[in-house]
Amino acid sequence: MFNNFICPHCEGHMSIAGHIIFAVVKKKNNERGIILLNPKIGDYSRILHPGFKIDEGEDVEFLCPMCHKNLAAYDINEKLAHIIMLDENNDKHDIFFSEIAGEHCTFNISGKTIEKMGEDAEDYLDYFKRSDKYKNLL
Repeated sequence: MFNNFICPHCEGHMSIAGHIIFAVVKKKNNERGIILLNPKIGDYSRILHPGFKIDEGEDVEFLCPMCHKNLAAYDINEKLAHIIMLDENNDKHDIFFSEIAGEHCTFNISGKTIEKMGEDAEDYLDYFKRSDKYKNLL
């Protein structure tokens, strides 16, 4: 199964060589780096440069590597990032995931369905229930 991941701002393609590429900024000290995430929804493996460490529980901002816009889902919760996935049928999915290192929380929203993954997803579910755009899906 091949999915494309794109920026919701510039619509640039963010995946290459089996990873989704992000620029990231650590909120505590403004240190910057690149992170590669596994494109399989619910797989929380990541690749970082050895000199760029992110500690468990650390809050980071995910940025588009092309337009450098912040991917935070401020309309849902500022600790969730939002990207778009186009599946093999070119169907659009809104993907939300936690920007807190070590939190396992992903939402895959497509059409009238919302799929939540990760043991920390329940912590964010109420934010979707309060959203005008997504509350009818729950």
